[in-house]
Amino acid sequence: MTTEARKERPPAIALPSDRHQYIRQRLQQEGRVLAAELAQTLGVSEDSIRRDLRELAATGICQRVYGGAIAMTPNTGSFIERSHENVARKARLAAAAVRLLQPGQFVFLDAGTTNLEIARALPDMPLTVATNSIPIAAVLFGRSQFEVLVIGGRMDHRVGGTLGSIPTLAVQDMRPDVCFLGTCSVDIELGVGTTIAEEAAFKRVLVSQCNQIVLAVTNEKLGTASPFAVAAMRDIGRLVIEADAEPHKLASLQHSGVPLLIAD
Repeated sequence: MTTEARKERPPAIALPSDRHQYIRQRLQQEGRVLAAELAQTLGVSEDSIRRDLRELAATGICQRVYGGAIAMTPNTGSFIERSHENVARKARLAAAAVRLLQPGQFVFLDAGTTNLEIARALPDMPLTVATNSIPIAAVLFGRSQFEVLVIGGRMDHRVGGTLGSIPTLAVQDMRPDVCFLGTCSVDIELGVGTTIAEEAAFKRVLVSQCNQIVLAVTNEKLGTASPFAVAAMRDIGRLVIEADAEPHKLASLQHSGVPLLIAD
């Protein structure tokens, strides 16, 4: 190791609270940490780092994975609040995502604020569009070239859509060609996840019924985890991402083989 490299390494951090702060910063910056690398950098044992990661995981900061930990996706408020955030970025993702559609297809638009922008961007072609989201249905109202199916149930203000047995049973009778799936987190190892158990149960059924699953995700969701699993990356037919995704996350996605569509 060079003298310059040794100077860049921080001194050993003995206090767990100081290590926790450093690990939190690394998770925020990079999304993932490795126990062996942290132990070397901080000058403590891997056992100490693993204990730190267990304690941070217990607070919801991260999720333990083999060899380290991954950042948990932030809990980001209600659908209405999120619908006003990063609108231009979501619109660019939507413009790219709708290029995948063909006339006559049966499309499912899952609840989500990026999918709300996809609804606004749907091209003028004959489509059958099903959704469990009232805001999405409202956007589609009046577009006569679409046959719109609105799925009822208990409205969840966090999700911006219906959840529970009614929508879950309804999608079991559907066979959509394309599903634009809403998600809270995407990770190569952990797959697609969400923060609400009931929502995850609905999405798992939805994934099983659709011919192709498309995810359009903003950068902050890449390389993060959520408490409840929805789908593995092998279930995803196309992942639509932003052009300025972090290089190390983009490289991991490309190496994984998941089909990517990069929004302009």
